[in-house]
Amino acid sequence: MLELYYSPIACSLAVHISLEEAGQPFVAHRIVLNEGQHLEPAYRAINPRARVPALRIDGTVVTEVPALLNYVSSLNPAAGLVPPPGTLQFARCFEWLAFLSSSVHVAYAQFRRPERFAPPDFACTDALVEQGRLNTRALFLEIDGRLESPWALGEQYSVADAYLFPFYLWGERVGLGMERDCPHWTRWKDRMLERPAVSRALEREGLQVASSRG
Repeated sequence: MLELYYSPIACSLAVHISLEEAGQPFVAHRIVLNEGQHLEPAYRAINPRARVPALRIDGTVVTEVPALLNYVSSLNPAAGLVPPPGTLQFARCFEWLAFLSSSVHVAYAQFRRPERFAPPDFACTDALVEQGRLNTRALFLEIDGRLESPWALGEQYSVADAYLFPFYLWGERVGLGMERDCPHWTRWKDRMLERPAVSRALEREGLQVASSRG
């Protein structure tokens, strides 16, 4: 049995979408970060790091988005969420996952959650936040330049696309000018909205995302 612990619009959305894409039955537990539910003892007992996502697999909890996307894709290889091992596309898929996890997410956290990087009385917090914003914007422009094809891996949809989706939504949320400055990524976002698995995950999370096509 699979149990997903998620927060609306958090990076857990990537795992949420992938579970839907893989056609796996699961129970979804809503943990709202903005309400501090991830800090409550009940959730810390599930994930002591107080982060989402967490996936309980037959009673054992596993965390970290790249690990969970790899696991979920293995549950239904026929869904083609990861290219065949031994291919260049396989390497590219996991290159995307590592890049988003170790570079893009870290830059965004510096921008949005500077308390993770400096004490509250740190004199240069404003500069830290601004540098995080600049780093995030630069990485977002890099992503846009890599999305001239329909999907992150070209013609093949993969878990890399599921992981890219929340980052686009974050960019919209904080006013990074996604439609203006990231046109390829915006067209990619509209294609994502056409996927039934994405629609189901958004509906469960209570999120409304508008298409740029009008």
